Amino acid sequence: MSSDDEPRRIQSADRVCDILECVRETGRTTVSEVSDAIGVTPGTAHTYLATLESRGFVEKTDGEYRLGLELLPYGEHVRLRNDLYRAAMEEVHRLAHDIDACAHLMTEYEGQLLVLHEVFGENAIGMDFHPQKRERPQTYLHCTAAGKAILAQLPDYRVAQIIEEHGLVSYTPSTITDETELVDELETVRERGFALNDQEQMQGIRAVGAPIYYGGDRVLGAVSVSGSASAWNGDRFRDRLPEAVMRAANAIEVNVHSALSETDQF
Repeated sequence: MSSDDEPRRIQSADRVCDILECVRETGRTTVSEVSDAIGVTPGTAHTYLATLESRGFVEKTDGEYRLGLELLPYGEHVRLRNDLYRAAMEEVHRLAHDIDACAHLMTEYEGQLLVLHEVFGENAIGMDFHPQKRERPQTYLHCTAAGKAILAQLPDYRVAQIIEEHGLVSYTPSTITDETELVDELETVRERGFALNDQEQMQGIRAVGAPIYYGGDRVLGAVSVSGSASAWNGDRFRDRLPEAVMRAANAIEVNVHSALSETDQF
């Protein structure tokens, strides 16, 4: 028996969510694969998929299912009504083209990193890597500049919760996988006001991130830029780029405050 404080759940709604997640993860999938993944009979899986297909949430081609175009307006609806996105989109665009790199607007969601907006400068690298990354709803906080910029502003107990729930997954030899080392790194981030990612998520890529605050102490997300490790080194990586990213973060904070000073919607 469930306890009184547990939320009530509708099994069929849960199954729909599980099916959409299964289709997203595989890219293309069959009735039998969905049946195995969510633990229902093939007939039941087919009924769910046929219903989703009729509403445009999945598409069927040559016996395989993929996510449907009907989902696109839902994602855009959420993004366009996000206050941080609206306050930051022009600054992110300006930053990307000023330094000719990929600029990212990120926020924390359930202990992981969510991309709200991304803009590429004319000669930015990572044009293949970053769109593929966006197909995954979230990524880890500890191995990215934006993620560390956000983590550094969270209470210690929340950082510990995130580490316990998601772990410190290793992507490269430079990824921080020791909790004590990460805590020390976050203290450095707090002191200097920006975070660095020195090939910690992907070899050959460096990034710089700065937190975005509301009300002086509430972190809403982070803005970051990423580029080539061979080109981003020395003073450029550790001084000039951080200055540009922190300026962008400050400008976004002004926009957020201007838009929400009368109605605290966050």
